[in-house]
Amino acid sequence: MSTEHAEDTGAEPIFPYLRRHAIEYEAVARLRGLGYGVIRTDGRYPGVNLIAMKGDHFRFVCVRRRKKPAGPVIEVAATYAEDLYELRRYISPIVTADLWIWSTADRWRYFAVYPGGIQETGEDDGRRL
Repeated sequence: MSTEHAEDTGAEPIFPYLRRHAIEYEAVARLRGLGYGVIRTDGRYPGVNLIAMKGDHFRFVCVRRRKKPAGPVIEVAATYAEDLYELRRYISPIVTADLWIWSTADRWRYFAVYPGGIQETGEDDGRRL
């Protein structure tokens, strides 16, 4: 038996995306309840956490959680600018994008992402495919 041990370098785990948060499970359940098939991405930050599919259309969802309220839409846009930039890369006639934020104070808030901005919506706002 070896007495050697690995030193903790403080590095992130090799596969940090394996740790799912309860809000991701809830987001998946909500999307499935709306009739989508859902897959999870590798969880890199910033960007898309969930890809929801219905027919030949896709809904890319970035799920974030926070302790404090998200604030007005302009603050959300500023706080999550990197995520929004990444989401906008995928928007097309067959792909829509959403930012879903869960906080202790607000619970869920949903934002549709457009090339020129974001708009707060409901979970299924009717523009979805």
